[in-house]
Amino acid sequence: MVEKWSIRLVRSGEHTVPSPLAYFMKDFDRYERLVFHMALIRSGNKKIILNTGMPVDMKPLMQHWYNTDPGIKAEKASEFNDPTYLSQLGFAPQSVSSVILSPLVSYATGNLDLYTNAKIFFSKTGWVQLMNKNPVEQMPEREINFPDKIMSHLVTDWWDRVYLLEDHDVIENGIEVIRTGGHHFSSLLIIVNTEIGRVGLTDSFFTYRNLQEHIPIGVGVSLEESISSMKIAERNCDIIVPMLESTLMEKYRNGIIV
Repeated sequence: MVEKWSIRLVRSGEHTVPSPLAYFMKDFDRYERLVFHMALIRSGNKKIILNTGMPVDMKPLMQHWYNTDPGIKAEKASEFNDPTYLSQLGFAPQSVSSVILSPLVSYATGNLDLYTNAKIFFSKTGWVQLMNKNPVEQMPEREINFPDKIMSHLVTDWWDRVYLLEDHDVIENGIEVIRTGGHHFSSLLIIVNTEIGRVGLTDSFFTYRNLQEHIPIGVGVSLEESISSMKIAERNCDIIVPMLESTLMEKYRNGIIV
C-alpha cells in the first residue's frame, strides 16, 4: 500500500526580479515578485522538509543579486526571526528525519546545520555539476550560491547522512523524485502521495503563469529542460505546486495543502 502524506508550506523569503528572468523573453519593463517556500511533509512520526530556508548571513547573496540587477530585492521571512517557529508547527529541526534539497543553492540550504538527525537528499547529477572543475560548466559564483560552510560539512562530518539521488528515485514509500533541471542542474520534481492525489513540488518553473501559458523561465541552465519540466509535472501529478509562486499562502490557508 502506498503511504499517504500531509504537506504544509512555509514562506522562507521573497525575491523581486526582472520579469524576463521568470518568463523567458517576456515583460521587459516589469518586475516579478517570487516567494521562496519550504514544504513540511509528514506521515505519522516521519517528518521530511523540502529545503531549509535562506542563509543566516544574507549579505553575500544580496550583493550577488544586486550586481545582477540593482532593481532586484530580497528579504528573509520575518517568521524566521523566531528560532522556535518550526517547532511550533511540529517540525523541530532535531525531529526531522529527512531533508530534500532542491536546488543546491544557499537560499535552499541556509539552515541545513540545524537538522542534525536528518538524512540529506539531493540530486547526484546536480552534485556532479556543482563539483565540476571545468570553468565553462561549473556553477557561477559557487561560494555565494553554495557556501563553503555547508560544502565542508557535507563532505566530512555529514557525509554518512548524505544520499545522492538518481534522476528518478524514491525517498520514502509515497515520495518519489524526478530530476527536471531547467532552473539548476539539481532542480527536482518531488511527487508526494496524499489523500487528494499526487502533489508535485518543484522549482524548475516558478509560477502558475509559467505552467498555464507554458512559458519557460528565463534564468536557468537549460531552456529545453525548463520546457520539459512542465510536461513531466503535468504527466505525473494531480496537483502541481510551483515553489516560487507568490500566491500559494492565499491559495492554501495557513499553507496547508493537505
